[in-house]
Amino acid sequence: DGHKAEDQAEGTNVAAYSDRGWCATESCWASLTKAGYISLDLGKMRRRRQYDSNSLVTDCKQDGGRRPPLHPSAFAKELEKKSFTNGKDDKP
Repeated sequence: DGHKAEDQAEGTNVAAYSDRGWCATESCWASLTKAGYISLDLGKMRRRRQYDSNSLVTDCKQDGGRRPPLHPSAFAKELEKKSFTNGKDDKP
């Protein structure tokens, strides 16, 4: 994403976006209430491309639409694989 991990302040979560705990949590929560066509992955945007609403949806919609909700125990298991800033006070 253009920011080098070694240039970040100590304690900064430098994991990839998809590996960050709160990013994954918020994405799962949003998919519970949003239609698949408006749940967008903006990381799929292409450089130097001008977007309108239709092309943005075409390029950035989640693959295959939204996932079904995870059972709470499966969700907890997924979160164990994710990186949180301190892992104690900031987990959902």
